[in-house]
Amino acid sequence: MRIAGLIAISLILGGCASLPDDLTSPEGQALLPFADSRTVAASQQKARWGGEIVAVRNLAQGSQVEVVQFVLSSNGYPVKSDNSGGRFRIETSSFIDPAIYKAGRKVTALGQFDRIESGKIDEQAYNFPILKTESVHLWPEVKEPSAACDCDPFWGNSLMHRPIIVVPAKQPR
Repeated sequence: MRIAGLIAISLILGGCASLPDDLTSPEGQALLPFADSRTVAASQQKARWGGEIVAVRNLAQGSQVEVVQFVLSSNGYPVKSDNSGGRFRIETSSFIDPAIYKAGRKVTALGQFDRIESGKIDEQAYNFPILKTESVHLWPEVKEPSAACDCDPFWGNSLMHRPIIVVPAKQPR
């Protein structure tokens, strides 16, 4: 019975940290780290990169998503920090709606490192690694909790901050 309990717990915990189906690669396949995209010639190597969306451009033959790269957690979620390896672009042949894939959202993509493309960030020249893919995993938006606590019905109620004085009614004589 103990072994069955341990197996159940390990399956539950293992399910919490697994990659979404669209981000899994075949077992044992090496993925190109983002840092190596600057030094390795584009050789159609498989890569899984992610980060925060900066811009979306829809082209005649598909879409391009510009992303600030962040390190991925074990489940493929980009962990935002003050350090980034740089920017990259995701290219896909399908339409990507900029109203949904808007700046600030987190994405992860699994695809082929295709090439380095020259471009600009404002007025600064920049070389963007290009990741060609058919699937872009958009992570759900995480809502920050509000600063005000509305968990106590009496908190913030102005009547609760004043003393309540009950005066008995006068009895007729």
